[in-house]
Amino acid sequence: MIILDITRLTGLLIHKNKEIAMMKKIWFLNIVFILILFTAYPLNAQAQGPSPEDILDSLFSLNGFVTPTLDNDYYDSDNILSAAYNVQSSYVQLQIGRNYGAGTIYSINKKEILILTAAHIFKNYNSADFNYAIFFNGIVTDTKLIYKDQNFDMAIVSVDTSAIPAYDLMNLKSAPLSKAAFDEFEKQEQKEVFALDSEITIKPEENQIYNLYGNGTRIASSYIYGPVLNSDIMVTDFGYKMLYAKCSAHNGMSGAGVFDSKCELVGILAGGSDKDEMVALRLPDVLQALSDFEAASTNELSGK
Repeated sequence: MIILDITRLTGLLIHKNKEIAMMKKIWFLNIVFILILFTAYPLNAQAQGPSPEDILDSLFSLNGFVTPTLDNDYYDSDNILSAAYNVQSSYVQLQIGRNYGAGTIYSINKKEILILTAAHIFKNYNSADFNYAIFFNGIVTDTKLIYKDQNFDMAIVSVDTSAIPAYDLMNLKSAPLSKAAFDEFEKQEQKEVFALDSEITIKPEENQIYNLYGNGTRIASSYIYGPVLNSDIMVTDFGYKMLYAKCSAHNGMSGAGVFDSKCELVGILAGGSDKDEMVALRLPDVLQALSDFEAASTNELSGK
């Protein structure tokens, strides 16, 4: 038979309770000390990944801004849609004084972003006017005319790269310019092209919607597309051969890039009609104009 000593057991329990109470006090004081320590000396936590500036340096050095092309070997609405989405980040809406147009980024470097567009939207150009470039994500910047071709309806405008925040700049793309891809395009018996379109925002510097990924900005938010009727036809209004397609182009679209389903730039939209016809400056002429621009720039730098 086991006889419990109630007095001794009670004493043990009291002693044990005192130990537990003391341990609770010690734990509480430790927690208070830790909180005071973190308040006085907060942790300086930093992400270990590359900074936006580091990523941009890599993109500049590797020519990483070029829009990737797609393997769309045939034309259907799904392929056109995927291609339109893919080139969205190379699109720019232009407000030149009271004129509206569009453009396509063809070069991004540390100094400037160069944009192809149509020369006729600069008919009454005044550098003192409000001249804006509005990118697909809604970023609005000043822009300036740096070249207007004498032979073709093509111009180049420039935006200072420093005017674009790093995170937004990383999302921009330049259009691929390939004469070889254009030659392959011309060999196709059935060809379709598309061009991006935007809604016009009055006073974009105040009212333009911004979104990092272009959602809801109304820039490059829609597109037109249709079959190419002739990719090398003389257009008397312009005085040279152009790409002619069945597309419903309208005012405000002049200067937009014209692409095939692989996202290759094949022309620059120059005009349209009320019969859903569109004409575009052909890529070989765009490349010729760019060559003339580069030659003029070189001569200017050398003082010729």
